Amino acid sequence: MKMSVLNRIIFLFAGLLAGYQIIAGMDSYSNLTTALYTISFGLLLLASLLLLLMGFEIMENDFVAVVATLIPITLSLGLVTDKLENAFFYSILISVTFVVAVYLRFFSAGKVALLSLGAIHLLSGSVVFFLPIVLFLKGRAEAHILMISLGGIIIGTAGFALGFLKTGKLVDMKEKIFSLFPTILFLTTLAFVIGLMTN
Repeated sequence: MKMSVLNRIIFLFAGLLAGYQIIAGMDSYSNLTTALYTISFGLLLLASLLLLLMGFEIMENDFVAVVATLIPITLSLGLVTDKLENAFFYSILISVTFVVAVYLRFFSAGKVALLSLGAIHLLSGSVVFFLPIVLFLKGRAEAHILMISLGGIIIGTAGFALGFLKTGKLVDMKEKIFSLFPTILFLTTLAFVIGLMTN
């Protein structure tokens, strides 16, 4: 599918947003949290640039699918290390799940391979969605942190749609899903940047 000039511009702005967060948005975090958020936004920046330069076809690459799982993983780990007193259990759980998912993705076939990445997205995505809501309701963060939950919903919905494409479903909607993805990536990145403003 050929990418329009508008879509390339949107990917460029998504990359610029991610780059802005890396350069200017990390001052108030610990070294560990900063490293995790930097990886997350660095991957968003890389994804934006690769899509801008190489087109939508790269989204069907298995290695890209695996690397993409690191975005919600590192974002969720950043949230946990920043907002919770003890991040050890979640760190171990998500790390083990990721290793298992990667192994199954490359050494299993069919639905098992797809479900392995789906499981890691569900786990990390649940943290990205629910933790900001809990923090806000407990008065431990201001309202703008809810934008992280919104970003999680946006990119999570796109992720499920792409997953269905891999299974052979929604194939007739492939071009529509791909055409919406630049806007989805931009809105997700914008929501995450706003959500991570100093609380």
